[in-house]
Amino acid sequence: MAITPKKDTPDSGVLQDKPTPAAAEQGDHDRIVMASRRADGSMDQYRPEFIGDKDVAIAAAKEQLGQQAASAVDVAARGVASATAEAVQAEPDPDIKALKDAQDKAVETAEAKAEREVRSLHQGLGD
Repeated sequence: MAITPKKDTPDSGVLQDKPTPAAAEQGDHDRIVMASRRADGSMDQYRPEFIGDKDVAIAAAKEQLGQQAASAVDVAARGVASATAEAVQAEPDPDIKALKDAQDKAVETAEAKAEREVRSLHQGLGD
């Protein structure tokens, strides 16, 4: 295996003992395939850059934000995250139907947000 010798020039691409402010500003960011989320749904990365397959990233972000949005609507309306098997009825309760409609709307909004985020921050396959 060949080893390239270390160059001692400032632009050699090797780690610097004392990085310049410009290097820190331009180089610091997170390369991600799927975002970590804060409780409010915002991304928990620093200047994120999506890499990998764009369609996979969009599908993952839509699922992630959709589930989070539906859960938030449920918790806000009822203070619970799930129901027991005994509580499930054949005919939906009008309140539950309204809750489901609100969840569906929240999921749709979250999925649109997810797609916008990925499309604006996606940088390619990461090669």
